[in-house]
Amino acid sequence: MCIQRGPIAFFNAAVLTARGVSAGELSAHAEAARTWASGRGVPWLLVVTVESLLPGTEYTGALDACGFAPLMPLTGMLARSVASIDRLPDGLRLEVPNDDAGCTALLDVNSAAYGMPLDAGNAVWGKAAFWKDHVPVLGLAEGQPVCSTAVLNVEGYRYVALVATAPDRQRRGYADAAMRHALDVARERYGELPTFLHATEAGRPVYERMGYHIVARHMIFVDKSFLGQH
Repeated sequence: MCIQRGPIAFFNAAVLTARGVSAGELSAHAEAARTWASGRGVPWLLVVTVESLLPGTEYTGALDACGFAPLMPLTGMLARSVASIDRLPDGLRLEVPNDDAGCTALLDVNSAAYGMPLDAGNAVWGKAAFWKDHVPVLGLAEGQPVCSTAVLNVEGYRYVALVATAPDRQRRGYADAAMRHALDVARERYGELPTFLHATEAGRPVYERMGYHIVARHMIFVDKSFLGQH
């Protein structure tokens, strides 16, 4: 269920992994997750994969009845390969940070892009030691961090995460360039492994143009009692 105890909700997730789940079973799983997480004092999220449910299951209503609200959809996407970048956007420099300051800047860009404080993640994601088997990429313009991507080496896949561009630098191709560069570096290190990611609704069309296709649909839920406290 919850895989890490920390103040950032996305780092504490209960993920439904069973197959052929009915509405009643889904409610029971959600209640079990709530019981497990109660008393731990951290926010957490419930992740439901639509393809794991029985066809036609009205999962939003079932979870609403037991106190969970939908937070956001995510789409699981896969690509066998992604083309390398042919030209960097003007003024952009890409680097693989090898110190804590550079890795922390990776989170800072994401915090600014998504309006979500991620400082609490610096104890793990902001340390160069965490990234020794993965590939973080930071983009700089005029000496300032402006975009980021990370490719994690996960069980035979290149998993793409932390794709972000500073709000005042968006729509210039920065994140696309950073992502392709990170995938290239990961390919050089680990081979031409398939790549996957979880896309927001805004990002999905961009990734489709890069060659990703949909393999799963997810909905993230949050306990309504947590919303009431905040």
